[in-house]
Amino acid sequence: MQVKHNILVVDDSKTISHGLKHTIEQQLGLNVVIAGSMKECADVLLKYKGKFSLALLDYGLPDAPNGEVVTFVNKFKIPSLLLTGTKLPKDNKVFQNTNLIDYIIKNGSYAIDYSVGVVKRFILNSKVEVLVIDDSKTFAAKMQALCIKYNLKTIVNYSAKEALETVKQRPNIKLILVDYMMPEMDGLEFTMGLRKDFKKDEIALIALSGMSEKEVVSSFLKYGANDFLYKDFSNEEFFARVNGNLEVLELFQATQDKAKKDYLTGVFNKTYLLNAGEEAYQISKKNKNLLAVIVLEIDSFNTINESYGHEAGDEAIKELSRILLQEMNKDSIVARLGGDLFCILLKNRPYAEIHQTFQELIQIVTQNTFKTSTYDLSYTISVGATINLGETLDDMIDDAEGALALAKHKGTSNIEINS
Repeated sequence: MQVKHNILVVDDSKTISHGLKHTIEQQLGLNVVIAGSMKECADVLLKYKGKFSLALLDYGLPDAPNGEVVTFVNKFKIPSLLLTGTKLPKDNKVFQNTNLIDYIIKNGSYAIDYSVGVVKRFILNSKVEVLVIDDSKTFAAKMQALCIKYNLKTIVNYSAKEALETVKQRPNIKLILVDYMMPEMDGLEFTMGLRKDFKKDEIALIALSGMSEKEVVSSFLKYGANDFLYKDFSNEEFFARVNGNLEVLELFQATQDKAKKDYLTGVFNKTYLLNAGEEAYQISKKNKNLLAVIVLEIDSFNTINESYGHEAGDEAIKELSRILLQEMNKDSIVARLGGDLFCILLKNRPYAEIHQTFQELIQIVTQNTFKTSTYDLSYTISVGATINLGETLDDMIDDAEGALALAKHKGTSNIEINS
């Protein structure tokens, strides 16, 4: 279940507080609660029992002119961003608050856009794993603390050799911070080893070193590092580099998703199915493994379009996609061939398991109701499948579609498997 995040905004400027509330809620879908003073902030924290994912706090409030609200909110262990009209000196005691992440200078509409970007990054970071690699336990602990502060799930390895195994075992690692000088295997050797299996658009790597030689930087970048940081970095620079690399990685991912995902449903498109499916087909043929091709579609789909409109038809297709993504194992390939016709590839599944799985799926769809803007609707599906390893993948899809036609000829909610 998706967690509903509460964001606290405390600022005596209604323009800023309402601007942040509107933009964060509209763009990010988060719940924003605003307060105009430290007293109001205390009332809000009491009402919500301190349950906020993040707080944006004005440095100069009428009843807290010198950042006292930051210290107050810090007691609730809520990560916070400081909003200030001017840049503050680094020795300002407000920066001693352990849960203060960063500060943002309020300079008009740009400050709102920047703040929203930081909020988005902070929330997204909860799904990102970072691997810190450094043989110095002191420095590794420093980087780990910074990553955790920015809401990143963090793993620490003190050996580069160990880290290569860690990456293979943890598919959610998206960012690696690696030191250059380490025993047994240094950071540069680790980078070369990593790039044999993972591209720069799959895992971002930031190299770190206390050395100032330019050759070190150029070597890392040449052999696959995304970025480089000297170890005397400030917290602000660390935060900016980490966020920047994660955003570039997500941009790569979004571009790739557009190329391989169906625009309406978010499942894979036909092109991706044929490409990935061909690879699975060739492996199955070579190793004499089982491969199943399943096609399914909505019974009487044209009736939904004609009776309730094409918008309802689109909602029906999207609802079926949601159920398929929820019910199918992660190793399956779920794709939309077009209209309401879907295709699923399953590896190493025997006849009995396929029959049971899709009988259960038929029941789940039959019992499901979904909402359109006007109606509550339900429908049934029919399923055709083949586990005969044909001459080509296209032959298998044709065979499965033939089985689907036979299933539909018998009525609704039927399954037919060629074996």
